[in-house]
Order: sequence, then C-alpha cells, then structure tokens
Amino acid sequence: MPIIEDLIISKDTKLIVWEISETINDLKTEVMLSEDSLKLLHQRKSEIHKKQFLAIRNILKELSIDDQDLVYDESGKPFFIDGQNISFSHSDKYAAVIIGKQMIGIDIEIRRDRILKIKEKFLGIELNYPGDLNADKALIYWSIKESIFKTVGNSGIDFKKNILVLPLNLKKNITKSWFIDDHEIYSFETHFKITKKYTLAYVIKG
Repeated sequence: MPIIEDLIISKDTKLIVWEISETINDLKTEVMLSEDSLKLLHQRKSEIHKKQFLAIRNILKELSIDDQDLVYDESGKPFFIDGQNISFSHSDKYAAVIIGKQMIGIDIEIRRDRILKIKEKFLGIELNYPGDLNADKALIYWSIKESIFKTVGNSGIDFKKNILVLPLNLKKNITKSWFIDDHEIYSFETHFKITKKYTLAYVIKG
C-alpha cells in the first residue's frame, strides 16, 4: 500500500504521506484529472516530477476530494473552492498532503547531509541554541520554515528574519514557531517527525 502515514490530527485536519512505488500510468489511471491539472502534468518534464504530481492527486482521491475542486491563487498557493485549506509537499519518492479548516502547511524532505552547507541561509537565532546542530535537526528547521512560508503565502519572506522556531523537543516531536514582520505576528502549533528515510514537519496557525 503506497500510503505509509494516515493521521487524523483533529476532526477537521488530516495528513497523508504516500511512498511512490507505482509507474506513471498506474498513478494516472487511478485519478480523474481536470483540464488544468492535465496541463500542469504535461509541463513537468522529468519522470519523478510527474509521479510526484500524480501521487498528490491520488492522495486527494483517498481524501474523497475531487481534483477539479483544487485551484491556485496568483502566488501559486493551492486551496479548495469551498474554502478548506490544503498544503502539499514532495521529495524524491515521497509525497505528503495536509488538509484542514485552519491555515496549515507541510513539508517533507529526504534525509541528506548537504543541508548543513546552507544552514546560514535560513537559520538565524536557531544557530545559537545549545546542543549540536546535525543534519536531521537542520532539515526539521528548514521544513518548519518552509511549511510556514506555504501557510503565509508571502513571496518576500526571509527565512532567517521573519520565521522564528524554538528549540526542538525531540522527545515529543513538537515545538513552537512564529512568523514575524513589520505588520503581523502569527504563531503556529508545530509538529515534526524523523524517520529512517525522510523528515516531515507541519504547522497549524494558532
């Protein structure tokens, strides 16, 4: 079964992670794509990008959501016609979707050490926290900030200056995070997970 995580976070919020093992044809035959989605699929050149796109649509089907109900705003942020919120992410052979009534964001990343080479580009005060900053922690900080970026939908966000994440609670897999700029402050309920293959984070606006 391609679904490897199926979480009911609350009565209004659900999360699914899909491990892609199917062919493009297998993924495509399982869903009914809208004309807009067919255009988006054809714009993707590589096989893995096509598979990731189709895996997201298969997750929507598992959530009993019609692909035609998914639309995008001018910034490219997805949302549903009925006003329900959605966020999705993919990395290599993994895809993840979270839906809910609140503002939400999700990010999944394959575990890799190279994230440490660019940590100064997206971490600010987090670099001063006690303890060693290994690749997994750095990936979680990145995923949390990417999730908040998707939630806020502001293309001008500076990950270092505008997004603050408290130290990670590795026992409970939770922390607290904020988006801060000159006009607004948002707090986020923040969850994360580290597996053998990937890291995952999602945020829910408080």
